[in-house]
Amino acid sequence: MPNLRPLVFLAFAGLLVLGACASDEVRQLQNEPSYEAGYGDGCTTGTEETKSFSTRRVRDEYLFKNDRAYRAGWRQGYFECKSRVPPKNNGGRILGDDPGP
Repeated sequence: MPNLRPLVFLAFAGLLVLGACASDEVRQLQNEPSYEAGYGDGCTTGTEETKSFSTRRVRDEYLFKNDRAYRAGWRQGYFECKSRVPPKNNGGRILGDDPGP
């Protein structure tokens, strides 16, 4: 059976190089004005998605399809803001368990 250690090492080194390139690319995209616009739209969408009965989606479809910075920003904003939203309650106000403000 051949020794696979050199092959595994080369594969791991290659992944590290690719990962460094990807993070450099993301940093470059974050400097683009369209990244911020995409982030804001993605964040709004992520937040809206957690609301009951909301179907609001904020996204410039042309930019999402044609602008890598906007697309990267939208995805980042969507996932970050969606995870920040507290979990939905059990409808306490509707059921009368929570009197509200």
